[in-house]
Amino acid sequence: MPVIEYAHTNGACDVQGGYVYRGTRVTQLAGRYLYADYCAGFVRSFTYSGGVATQSRDWPALASGGGGGGGIVSFGEDARGELYITDHGSGAADGEVFKLVPGS
Repeated sequence: MPVIEYAHTNGACDVQGGYVYRGTRVTQLAGRYLYADYCAGFVRSFTYSGGVATQSRDWPALASGGGGGGGIVSFGEDARGELYITDHGSGAADGEVFKLVPGS
């Protein structure tokens, strides 16, 4: 069974799974699972403890790499546990890769 669900309203259409943040640079993300919605462009997170998703949070500064709108297609993780968000790009722009950094 799912540990968390959200309605496909307000433009939401397709969850993009992410990673648990295990890096050290963005301390407010420590231990949080991040995910996004392709169409709505939001990034959200939660912690998972005792079989329950808790502490849900929206991260508007991370939405579509900080650019707003939809198009987040994936997350990535480097060897140090730092996370990246990739998007589809908009208009004539090609897709981009954004690294999560302090202040995100």
